[in-house]
Amino acid sequence: MKGSEDDPPVTPDHATTDRLTELQTDWRLVRSAHEPGPEGQAAMRDLIGRYHDAVERYLRLKLRDRNLADEVLQEFWIKLLNHKLAGADNSKGRFRDYLRTVLHRLIIDHFRGRKLQPLPPGDLSDPNVPDLEYDRVWREVVINRVISRLETYEASTPKNRYARVLNLRMSSPEASIDELTEELARRTGEHLTPEAFRKTLQRARAKFLELLIQELREGMANPTPDEIEEEINELGLGALYRRYSDDAPV
Repeated sequence: MKGSEDDPPVTPDHATTDRLTELQTDWRLVRSAHEPGPEGQAAMRDLIGRYHDAVERYLRLKLRDRNLADEVLQEFWIKLLNHKLAGADNSKGRFRDYLRTVLHRLIIDHFRGRKLQPLPPGDLSDPNVPDLEYDRVWREVVINRVISRLETYEASTPKNRYARVLNLRMSSPEASIDELTEELARRTGEHLTPEAFRKTLQRARAKFLELLIQELREGMANPTPDEIEEEINELGLGALYRRYSDDAPV
């Protein structure tokens, strides 16, 4: 996200991070999804809702064949729904690494089972080899999920405009603050001064980072601040993190 570099940082709202220890991590969600009863069913729905888009997009990018990707996607959900992933081990650290390993194994097994050669580009058997396609899909899905969190926060907070203002900036990264203020008025009928818009944008960015940290925490096993920062950098969001790291504690 680009914007005016002279915007001073502001202290974010910490109402969400105060509850971080109460959040259900992705590891716990996987285990809960395999438990019987309504709670397990709700967790399964949540798990599918969180990751269907990421898994589908990655498989289509990796396999370059929509029909083949859909076959592997179906195998993935069948395994999940039949509780074949119940043994997820949070000692592996990051949930996204675990999910990547599961998908790579499914792709390899699918190709071997159908005697399809060659395998897709890239070394699917070595988890230490970067998979740029997977990382890109994951980054985009994470950003979309954080934006969704921000929209939920806006909807639940009277007179809050964080999501609207930040979405405006993201859709028009080169626009001036005056232009963005005019566009907000045109779209919503809300008339802010340029200075009020600028301050709202600063707070929206800080809240975005706070929610990003929350999102990443849920996919990692008891991460340290250094591990959170490493994850942000690996996702290509390091510049944003550095801009607000003094104000958004991890």
